[in-house]
Amino acid sequence: MANLTNTKTLFAFTSPRTIEKIIPEIKLLVQNFSGKEWDSENQASFYEDLYNSDFFDASSKAKDLALAARDRITRAPKALGFVDLKPKIQLTQAGEKLISEKRIYETITKQLLKFQLPSPYHTDKTGYFFVRPYLEFLRLIKVIGGISKTETAIFFTQLTHINKFDSIVKKILDFRDKRTKWKGNRKAFIEQFFKDEILQIYSDEIESQDIETRESSDISLNKFIVTKKQNMVDYADAFIRYLRATLLVTFESRTYRMIISPSKIDEVEFILQNTKREPVLFTSEKDFKEYLFSGYNISLLSDNREFLIKKLDKLRVSFNKKEAKIEELKDLLENVEEEIKKEKIQKVSKELKNYKEYDDIIEVFDKIQNKEVPDAPLYFEWNVWRAMTMLNYALSINGNFTIDIDGVPLNTASSNKPDIEIEYDTFKLIVEVTLSSGNKQYEMEGEPVARHFGIIQKESTKPAFCLFIAPKVSEATLGHFFITNQKKVKFYGGTTKIIPMNINHFIQFIKTAKNNSFSDAKVLGKYFDYIIKQVTTAEDEAFWFNQIEESTKNWLKKDAY
Repeated sequence: MANLTNTKTLFAFTSPRTIEKIIPEIKLLVQNFSGKEWDSENQASFYEDLYNSDFFDASSKAKDLALAARDRITRAPKALGFVDLKPKIQLTQAGEKLISEKRIYETITKQLLKFQLPSPYHTDKTGYFFVRPYLEFLRLIKVIGGISKTETAIFFTQLTHINKFDSIVKKILDFRDKRTKWKGNRKAFIEQFFKDEILQIYSDEIESQDIETRESSDISLNKFIVTKKQNMVDYADAFIRYLRATLLVTFESRTYRMIISPSKIDEVEFILQNTKREPVLFTSEKDFKEYLFSGYNISLLSDNREFLIKKLDKLRVSFNKKEAKIEELKDLLENVEEEIKKEKIQKVSKELKNYKEYDDIIEVFDKIQNKEVPDAPLYFEWNVWRAMTMLNYALSINGNFTIDIDGVPLNTASSNKPDIEIEYDTFKLIVEVTLSSGNKQYEMEGEPVARHFGIIQKESTKPAFCLFIAPKVSEATLGHFFITNQKKVKFYGGTTKIIPMNINHFIQFIKTAKNNSFSDAKVLGKYFDYIIKQVTTAEDEAFWFNQIEESTKNWLKKDAY
């Protein structure tokens, strides 16, 4: 049970970063531990099973296994009512719906709408909290027409009580007005605004010198502000990611503000009008659990048969209106929407092939590096896919990210797949991207990238290559690929053929293709083969990396290979 007494802002579930990742973790928990106590021994055992699973992303094993297990289960899975941990571990009705993986966005929506502060899981004796955060987040987006990640971090996280809603709206509009009129440095303006808000939120703590932060001996005011700011940014990121999983919201293509999806406006209106705004006051934890664990006590517009029929009619889908049941209508609508998504991908692919989007692609890379996009890893993966599609002359280019009904990227590729898979006439290419850096990059990407390449290499009848792209390729990652490109490993199907580029190398690579009217995929295959062969003569990995950098400027030079 969490005590909110000393908490001043809303908090979100930052682990896992993507809510869909809790599904296999919950499956593993109930499969191996259902009916057992959620004690430290079983927590540690669960983490061992989780760490050894083929779906868990972890660069290294946690030192405190029980604590790491609680971090995965007692946050989103428990708080959103998918599992019950007391007195024994068991799956709830809502959890059953989630792990069925049928329309998980509906299940997630209903459970997010039920999440409230306070609750028997989150106590607050002061009355400071009185809010359903995700419901109010949806309302705020609707009222102000969209919200940025910065605005979410600075202002939405302050919405701890529904009576603050109007003042938060006013603060955001005031912030936008002042930012428009500001003539100086934009980042400096936001930094100062953020600082001023933190000083106001935590004025009592600052006045009483209660500004110590966790895991730090630095008790300065500056350290306190920096820590609170980072927490608010992390929570904003988590709020956005989880609300995106409902499919009710999307990103505006130019401003990157989160907006209500144009195709979901009616559904959002229904939620705002029919979902009780005030948190429910429970007399016992038992009553709370009955409410939270139910999979059927929150109604969505998509549960209405007439609504589904009208939507299918609008999409000109033929079906038996008299006999079709609600679940059948939902299946039909879901199938149609999947086809719409495929059509959007195909349309974007065609539009990219004439280089009209070149300037926009470069601009998005700049925004990613300047942290001006709401979900940088996702947009990085998507933008690299756009760049590779723009090069053209491939038999197929598949980005393993997902998009929403508006054609906006939704989730990155799953951990068991390459980010992008491309097939040319004479070779295959996978592309792996990351925004991680330093030792973390090596721990997270070194083995998985080589493994993904190994799978492709062993399955393909054509030569295979892997392009690895990061803002900065770490020394450890570079060294690892330099070695695996030379030493045969049976697990990888022999030596790897992994070509690392930093983001500037990659931009130069596609710039060269554009300026020299790239039109022959065989030349691309020869270029990749040339880079790999240089490994055997390069004196070390740094020398080889410099060769890659130089090659991106003239890789289409006639008779270069």
